[in-house]
Amino acid sequence: RPEDLYNAFYYAPVTDANDERQQKFLDALVFMGYTVRSREAHGDPRFEAMIATDLLVTAPRWERAVVASGSGDLAHTLSALRAQGQEIHLLGVPELTDLELRNQSDRYLDLRELQPQLERTGGGRRTYTSAGEEGPDTEAQPGVARRLMEDLDDEL
Repeated sequence: RPEDLYNAFYYAPVTDANDERQQKFLDALVFMGYTVRSREAHGDPRFEAMIATDLLVTAPRWERAVVASGSGDLAHTLSALRAQGQEIHLLGVPELTDLELRNQSDRYLDLRELQPQLERTGGGRRTYTSAGEEGPDTEAQPGVARRLMEDLDDEL
């Protein structure tokens, strides 16, 4: 179903504050509408506290969250959100996702099953038709984003 997107957060470790390419990438995310949370990090970046805070603070504004993380440190946060009546969908790879985190989610979406819809082929750039834009064979072959949403809806 079409749903309104409240927000999309992107958590990015900054490994080199002087890396122009990394800064351009983060700027592009902001331009596309993401809320970017970044900080300088060396070694294993830990963003669980930021993710948990953002989920809890924004919970009154959304009905369903799609969380892409495998960290068991978020299990208590997901449990608290579900106790408040929020719906949590977890996106990840089973071997890299903590079992308790999976148990605290309402639905688990395996990235490997979504790979055909998400993966680029031939090394080229993905192209997405905007909503309502008629491209060649729009009726026969819906855009990648539309197919992904239909597949996610079928999963749900």
